[in-house]
Amino acid sequence: MIDYLICGGELVTSSGTVPNSGLLVTRGKLAVPGALRPENLYAGLSCSIGRPKPGSPPPFLTKPLSDQKNCCCSGPCDQECVKIDASGLYIAPGFIDMHVHGGNGYDILDGSARAIREVAAFHARGGTTSFLATVVPAPRNIFEKTLSTINALTLRNTEGSQLLGAHLEGPFLNPMRSGAINPAYLREVNLEEMSELISLCEGTLKMVTVAPELPGCTDLIKMLAREGIVVAAGHSEASYEIALSSFKAGIRHAVHLFNASAPLHHREPGLVGAVLACREISAEIIADGHHLHPSMLKLLHSVKGRRGLTLATDAISAAGLPDGEYLFNERKVTMHGRKITLPDNSMAGSSLTMIEAVKNMVNLAGIPLHEAVRMASLNPARVLGIENTKGALAPGMDADLVLLDKDLNVRLTMAGGEIVYSSLVSDK
Repeated sequence: MIDYLICGGELVTSSGTVPNSGLLVTRGKLAVPGALRPENLYAGLSCSIGRPKPGSPPPFLTKPLSDQKNCCCSGPCDQECVKIDASGLYIAPGFIDMHVHGGNGYDILDGSARAIREVAAFHARGGTTSFLATVVPAPRNIFEKTLSTINALTLRNTEGSQLLGAHLEGPFLNPMRSGAINPAYLREVNLEEMSELISLCEGTLKMVTVAPELPGCTDLIKMLAREGIVVAAGHSEASYEIALSSFKAGIRHAVHLFNASAPLHHREPGLVGAVLACREISAEIIADGHHLHPSMLKLLHSVKGRRGLTLATDAISAAGLPDGEYLFNERKVTMHGRKITLPDNSMAGSSLTMIEAVKNMVNLAGIPLHEAVRMASLNPARVLGIENTKGALAPGMDADLVLLDKDLNVRLTMAGGEIVYSSLVSDK
């Protein structure tokens, strides 16, 4: 692997932005970000561990720093280190998208390795460094093929965003709140079927969305929670009381809050009211300016706090394509002005990327940049239980990061120490 030294720019931390005085990436990990000078970087995490010789650096980068023999530590160094000049840029932790159906014309449900790689490459351009491939109900053979493909590619090199595993959005959802999901494939709760799916995934099933009011769902939630799988609520008509009971059973998260669930009412708060009232339950929001009014984005931030919200795209295959008619889950959808709808004008996923969601939280809701970035990085990492390796710029963390210009456009995306997207131009 190539080692990098990122110089200049500002680090986006959980409490604000601070000047970057040297961020070393070695063996796919971050080593002592913010050191006062490159020679102060901890040698035990850089040259003295005998880093392997890197390959050729990408053409947009400056020349290897090995010409300056003491490039990464105070002692002699014969290892190469490539410098990235981040002057004038923000350096943010990479974004984690827990709800991705597709992008750039490819659908996770295509079930092919190529489709997943194309989706991973597309979302890397939007700052996503890792994601859950979201699988909606489908015929059993397609469903199982897709899960098998996800299993084979999880944590492997996709040449784009890193695939963390699968998110099953269904099949145990309320048909009355199916949204864009094809109701023909929704089913009654079946613990044996769920057990088979868990076995098929071989540890790569990371999240399952259920409607907690369905008969037998309490036992399903407990089973999933015992397996260490994040259980989320969504596509639901649950009452407030049932929602609270499901939280005790093991639900920890809610997908696309307010969308595809019974609306909030001051006398019947339902699932939405329960999520708002319980600080320990995190909530995913689709900040595209269509699913939620900007004032609701601001309100949710004030109610759920800096730890309670996660950003997600819920992007489908139409994301990244021109306006027109497309298919999602065997249903015709129309994209106009980047808003995607079914024939009845109800919402059908989004065309978002994660950087656009971050921008919207900043520009539409007036949220500080560092808090919007946290909603896209550290908060989803905590939901998934991977906050010790992802979601922040700290020593020993995975080198998942994004360089943003002052207009919050992605200039470079690095996943696991590998540059998977860049629009930087060499100054040679």
